Amino acid sequence: MKKDNKKELNIEESFKTLDKIIDQMDDEKCSIEKGLKLYEDGVKIINELSKKIDKIDKDLKVLNE
Repeated sequence: MKKDNKKELNIEESFKTLDKIIDQMDDEKCSIEKGLKLYEDGVKIINELSKKIDKIDKDLKVLNE
């Protein structure tokens, strides 16, 4: 998996970042170009969150066996 030089966000930080992205996209002054970039960033965060949540789910199932 390709890693960026950016610090990896934990789940709570990821949700806070998504909230900020949504707020920025809701702003009337947000251009189409900026909105598209924000959307792409949001999709990346959602994909990473999905992977983290799936891993947690699998770990919990193993612990509960």
